[in-house]
Amino acid sequence: MDREEIIAKLTPLVREVFDNAQLEIVDTMGPDTVEGWTSLSFMQLLARIEGEFGFKFKIFELVGIHNMGDLVAAILKRLSDSNQ
Repeated sequence: MDREEIIAKLTPLVREVFDNAQLEIVDTMGPDTVEGWTSLSFMQLLARIEGEFGFKFKIFELVGIHNMGDLVAAILKRLSDSNQ
């Protein structure tokens, strides 16, 4: 799965969690740029991602996630690692 496919799967999850049907994923989106992005909503998003993509994040993976670009990169890495 490539970056564009991940973003396509991620977009409806992000829109639902943040209750905004107009949100478009950009690398810089994060708690400072998205209304309603709280630690709780981020945890809800992570749970939805884990269900959709079929894996569980490890704590060390979450430490480096500061924005959507980091999150997409973490998903991409996790999916590529599982295919090896």
